[in-house]
Amino acid sequence: MRTSTRSRFWLLCLPLVACGGAANSEVSGVDQPAGGDDDPPPQILANRFLLAVPGPEAREEITLELDKAKALEMFGEEAARRIRLLDVDSTALLGHVLDSIRDACGKGWRIDRKNPGYDCAQTALGRTFGPAWRTSAEFGLVRLLGMTPANAELSGTSLETFAALVEQNPGTFRFDFPKVLAESLGIGRTDPVVPTDALVRALQENLLGTHPGIDNSAGKLPVTLYDALKDLATLPEKFGPVPREHPGVLVPDDASFATRSDVLGPDFRMHVIAESHLRRVRGVDLSSGGGDMFVMEGSTPLSFDFEDPERLVIQGVADVPTVDMRFATVEADHFIPACEADSGCRSYFLESIVTSGARRAYGRRSYDRCFVVLNGECLVGVAIGQGGAPPGWIAFANAIRGVTVPEPGFLWDLLAEVAQISLHDPTGDGTPDIPEGAARPVFALQNVPIGPSGAELVQAMRPTLQSQADLMANVIVGRFWENNHDLDFYVRRGAEGGPPLLYFVAPSDRKPDPAGSDRPKPYAYERPGFFTGPELAEGSRVSRRQIPGVLDTEHEKVPLSPGELVLYAEDDARDVYEIRILVPEEEGRDMVVDFEKVASRRSR
Repeated sequence: MRTSTRSRFWLLCLPLVACGGAANSEVSGVDQPAGGDDDPPPQILANRFLLAVPGPEAREEITLELDKAKALEMFGEEAARRIRLLDVDSTALLGHVLDSIRDACGKGWRIDRKNPGYDCAQTALGRTFGPAWRTSAEFGLVRLLGMTPANAELSGTSLETFAALVEQNPGTFRFDFPKVLAESLGIGRTDPVVPTDALVRALQENLLGTHPGIDNSAGKLPVTLYDALKDLATLPEKFGPVPREHPGVLVPDDASFATRSDVLGPDFRMHVIAESHLRRVRGVDLSSGGGDMFVMEGSTPLSFDFEDPERLVIQGVADVPTVDMRFATVEADHFIPACEADSGCRSYFLESIVTSGARRAYGRRSYDRCFVVLNGECLVGVAIGQGGAPPGWIAFANAIRGVTVPEPGFLWDLLAEVAQISLHDPTGDGTPDIPEGAARPVFALQNVPIGPSGAELVQAMRPTLQSQADLMANVIVGRFWENNHDLDFYVRRGAEGGPPLLYFVAPSDRKPDPAGSDRPKPYAYERPGFFTGPELAEGSRVSRRQIPGVLDTEHEKVPLSPGELVLYAEDDARDVYEIRILVPEEEGRDMVVDFEKVASRRSR
């Protein structure tokens, strides 16, 4: 439920002297002027009001102490969704996600051997793949991420017979196929064929960057105040499937899984000190009597310095924040030989992600090696970026009968082909276990480190919050005018040590609209200011917008000196009033204001 502006405003004003109770200027219950016990009060007439002579205006500060519930009450759900806390760099998060998936069935892929000895029952994540894990899409992606030159299973790929030539003739050559593959790629025998960092960047650009809720190629994850207060349970809603636009990065929650984070613990507290630019003034509504209102100095009601560690203190943030989430990938509904040549290869498809990752890893690769030479002719060899070909262009030399090799092409397209076949054949026997288009693995990940430490997150919040300081100020008390009286003029000090001034209201003085609008009442004064005659002739104007020593240049103002002053003014209904103000000589006594309507200019 949305918190009302009035509730938020008075919740904020509780610690402020300047926000204290209603004006004491109405006839009923009016405070008597200060003086001795024998001093008789002035006669109270129907149109007489007492106004205190204001003292020096001091700088006001407020302190907010908020936990999760109070923060949500203060800002309200709608505004909390608009306030961005920070943009989380997804690099570390995605790295942890890929590592968790790669190790879900054991770490045997790190060993220099053909069979990694996978067993998905070893880990909590692996057990979510079910009893038929050997033929699951999840295990297919595990094998793909853990594919190294040492354990690469190339059955069914265009490299199958080339690999078989070497593997079936041990001792014949001074090399094995893992050596051929590792040297060709320029990596170690137990390094992933597509490096993790390259896949992370591909995910950021292709999957995250194309999601409408993220929409940046750096993969920065926008986190709002509402997200944080809800322990990131909102992320599937933000980063989930978007019909006809995107398959989503996260899977929506259901009865079996709930997204959550421990980033803000139960002891979370936010201590904020802000400077208030609201000043409470007392004055007169010529048509109805005295009252008070808040006026604002500057463009916002509050100012914050979130960069100052003493004016923003955030406690209860986890040292190593983690998140539980379900991550998913999708593939095209058909085999894709090369993404650049297939208009149906969407950037968020797994085929495109692998291609992009491999291109990032090997886009500058050049290599030339002949493994078998006879009479100066290369019978078996690999050339990458040679003979005028661009870097990454791979061509195989083969003069051995019965051995087939891939057609010349880009290395990343070849690796994408191997990845697609491996994904659909998790058992690695050369027979696909998963039909094309059906490999859509989902991973229920628990306690995945977000990346930055709690202290780093708080530090990253500071400039982000500071950039939205005006938004936050207006969310908290931007509708302060809803509590104002409809004054025509009020009294305040114009300068330190200077005399009090009578201010005629200006357009910046916001008042509630009696018509019930959610905007301030329109400014309808035709002749604002104070005059010496009821005709309100310009030559009789005594108020000025510019007074030496007074910063304000918007309001029509009159200095108030001890004694009696007679003025004339018109309200926004175009009624003219005579105003008599008696300013006391003694300190601490109230001014007496008498007024009565003397004319109306409504029909003129």
